[in-house]
Amino acid sequence: MKHTNFETYLPFNGLKVIELASVLAGPLAGTFFAEGGAEVTKVEHPVYGDITRSWRSKEESLEGNISSYFAAANTFKKVIKVDLASVEGRKWIESELEDCDVLLQNFKSSDLAKFNLTPKYIAEKFPDVVHIRLVGFAKEPDRLAYDVVVQAETGFMHMNGSHDRPPSRLPVALMDVLASHQIRSAATTGLFSREKGATGIYAEVSLELSAIAALANQATNFLMNGTIPTRQGSLHPNIAPYGETLMLNDGEIVLAVGSDKQFKALCQVLGNEQLSIDDRFKSNILRVKNRKILLEELQNLVASKKRDQLLKEFHKSKVPAGAIRTLEEVFNENTSGHSALIEEKITGEDRMIIKPRTTAYSVMVFGK
Repeated sequence: MKHTNFETYLPFNGLKVIELASVLAGPLAGTFFAEGGAEVTKVEHPVYGDITRSWRSKEESLEGNISSYFAAANTFKKVIKVDLASVEGRKWIESELEDCDVLLQNFKSSDLAKFNLTPKYIAEKFPDVVHIRLVGFAKEPDRLAYDVVVQAETGFMHMNGSHDRPPSRLPVALMDVLASHQIRSAATTGLFSREKGATGIYAEVSLELSAIAALANQATNFLMNGTIPTRQGSLHPNIAPYGETLMLNDGEIVLAVGSDKQFKALCQVLGNEQLSIDDRFKSNILRVKNRKILLEELQNLVASKKRDQLLKEFHKSKVPAGAIRTLEEVFNENTSGHSALIEEKITGEDRMIIKPRTTAYSVMVFGK
């Protein structure tokens, strides 16, 4: 399968970023800048390197130095090996920081002094550097914080999964991805502030608070109503049928019906308009209350239908619904997923990096 490279406006041309971060959140932020045209230098320890180079699935080859996990967060960077604990390493980083714009790092507190990377030192000696540090827990910055632990401690695992099963982690390291977006926001905010004359900019991003910020309506449901969400699989606590899955012979469709008008259209497509005025289902509150019975009714109406044809009918009638697709389908030719892929050939490596780009938007410049 041939993949297309993304060519887009490069807003970070001329920007210099030093990435002293490993695993996922920090490197993803570095990749964001690299894909935007910045010169990003990723620094790895000469012996240990980024640990994700060794994180391989059981089906993955052990050959080469690039795991697919490492590839997910590292593209278009200059990678160098430096021991920052050595005299030479400290001299090197001091030299690089002279003309650096953004410094990304996730060192523990004891290493900051050892490497001359404390916020105070950087701010005083290199006032134009926008310095971003990632930590795990806001009030315990040196506590180890892997994604699943953060998912557990910020409420995500308690909410995630089915009611009759134990708590479950999300299958993507989403806490790292969320923190990466916070790092990008902190860095671009810092660059904007620097343009207005601010100096010595330092921001600290935590995985924990990045997760808490993303709790959104689940947080407000609790804070305003005292509602502690229970595990409901893909179901929405406030809307029905929203998250209900219709099982067809050739696949599955998930529904996201948010209004009475949409529910009426759903019933029309399925050939039972009377269902929309049934006393059990004629309002959203009633549908939430009777959602189990409602799903049984809907499932009976789709037993003989084909997934893609039914989706076309839903889309035509403005019924919010989607196919539950495998990754093979997501990245198939002529899909949005396929057009979002980027690739990079690393010198000295047989393996091509292929991944989705980190930015999910396109930039157009109509002026000069």
